[in-house]
Amino acid sequence: MFSLFFDGEPPSTATVEDYRVLLRGTVERFGLALVEITPAASADEVHIVPSEPVGAPESTLGPAWDLPYDDLSQMWSHIGLRRDAPREVKEIKLREVMRSPAWPAAPAKLRRQAESFLRGA
Repeated sequence: MFSLFFDGEPPSTATVEDYRVLLRGTVERFGLALVEITPAASADEVHIVPSEPVGAPESTLGPAWDLPYDDLSQMWSHIGLRRDAPREVKEIKLREVMRSPAWPAAPAKLRRQAESFLRGA
């Protein structure tokens, strides 16, 4: 884990990017695997939870959408993203939410917006 702590004002975007480059270089130099960087700036910085293996028993609980969101713009922060996150990062995280058993129970408006977003509209 790597954290950048600061006092007062947050560091500039350039400073954060400099540390991001240093972190990625260190990971590569030591032959480590990058799991996740938050906030992600590219698709390879997003941790994707593996899908359930084929043949795994399904939950006996029915799907439920317990989140108060019915609009995609409201949901970004819930899935750990800023509204200005790169599109490729948003696509990965959104697909992950859409794989969840609760997704079919999500509000129809939200599901339509998600599909439209993934189509590039």
